[in-house]
Amino acid sequence: MLVTIYLISSDLSLLSFSIHKLMIIFVVGSSLSISGLILQNLLKNPLVEPYILGISSASALGFVISIILNLNILFTNILMLILITLIYLLIIVNYGSSLKFILIGISINLICSSIISLLMAISKQDIFKTVFILWGNLDRIITKNEAIFLYICLFFIIFVVIWMILNKNKLQILSLSDEEALSFGLDFRKYRRIFLTIAFILTSISVYFSGIISFLGLIVPHISKILNKDNYSFVMLDCLNISVSLLILSVLFLKFLKLSLPIGIITSIIGVPIFIVLLLRYLR
Repeated sequence: MLVTIYLISSDLSLLSFSIHKLMIIFVVGSSLSISGLILQNLLKNPLVEPYILGISSASALGFVISIILNLNILFTNILMLILITLIYLLIIVNYGSSLKFILIGISINLICSSIISLLMAISKQDIFKTVFILWGNLDRIITKNEAIFLYICLFFIIFVVIWMILNKNKLQILSLSDEEALSFGLDFRKYRRIFLTIAFILTSISVYFSGIISFLGLIVPHISKILNKDNYSFVMLDCLNISVSLLILSVLFLKFLKLSLPIGIITSIIGVPIFIVLLLRYLR
């Protein structure tokens, strides 16, 4: 009760959040959790997340280059799209093996991270922005053009979630082997590319608005599956609820302590213990 009173008196309630910040939290949390759910199902690997596969670092590289070159929102997104498309094509070509897929993703992650570090070392400007891109940040100032882009991303994510709920059975079938998916009469190659494309786009959106927030795309799908088991409609909806709640809780925690830290650090500190507790209870 005392903590609640303190939060309200310190103007830390949700009413103190701007509409754009709440939208960013929803867009980022939804993008990471849904893309994590898709990738874990497609690769049949519970340890996969967008950051591990190099999608986040490739998007971050494009954004860092745009900062150094002082590009506007249009050219920034074009640059990020080009890099993501190259990574996408490289991964699609090697999709036959999940192990090869993951190893290529890890290699891409290392290469992009090294290039980002090199750019930070040789560039004399905007190092602070670059650091926050690498660690995650929800406190960016949205320009008028970026606000329009934010609304577009919001409606896109809502459309994607509705489409995925309507096609939840296809996502579940894709978690099976190719032979089993074929026995259900599913064109698994077609839907695998569709879901993979969605995961890539969602990850790029989250990186653009918040930088790299690791672990969110890893732990949230698992928590949602533990709570809802095989009911994928609720799994997807809870991915949104849990990820957004975790981000809001992290922001309030930082404000409560009056700290200016990257949000990715706090989401890991709060989210990982919750995941461990739920996992231990689930395995009993």
